[in-house]
Amino acid sequence: MQPHPKREDLLISRFAPYLKSHRNLHLPHKHSFYHLVYFTKGNGSQTIDFQQVPVKSNQIYFMIPGQVHNWAFKGDVDGYIINFSVPLFQSFLLKANYLEELPFFRGIVNEAVIDIPADLQVKLTLLFEELIAETEQPKPFELDMVRAIMLQIFVSIARLGQHADSATVSSYNYTLLRGFQKLIEKTTPP
Repeated sequence: MQPHPKREDLLISRFAPYLKSHRNLHLPHKHSFYHLVYFTKGNGSQTIDFQQVPVKSNQIYFMIPGQVHNWAFKGDVDGYIINFSVPLFQSFLLKANYLEELPFFRGIVNEAVIDIPADLQVKLTLLFEELIAETEQPKPFELDMVRAIMLQIFVSIARLGQHADSATVSSYNYTLLRGFQKLIEKTTPP
């Protein structure tokens, strides 16, 4: 039985205020939680696991626990950020490894940085605004609603299918890679 998630297992925020309170994001760092940012405004670059990718408006990126990254922004940046613990969904979904089946939560940088097409931008922004509104004041079943909205975001992006033809690691090799990453995470202090 997984422990029930707590409010500390989740951070949802607009990105500009988050950035003001986290000044050292230009330094390489890693997280013990899942991390995603949807940029609605921005320019610059980000390095994820030593691979540099551009930061631009209407782009979302996903990171799994243990990946190393840092940012180099140019000008004003805004959007939304979600940080959530591993147990947040494990206690909610019957299929505990559901997130690992989504292409952008595999830890492969080319699959984790996604340009959002125009026809999805408004929907995503509305879903992120729903998340903000849901977490501003405690409500009954708040975490369940947050997880349901997050799943809508994940499925909407997974349906884009833009990475279906990309060169990915075979499922056997991917399973070995994830097992190795999890072993490292267990033995590496935070």
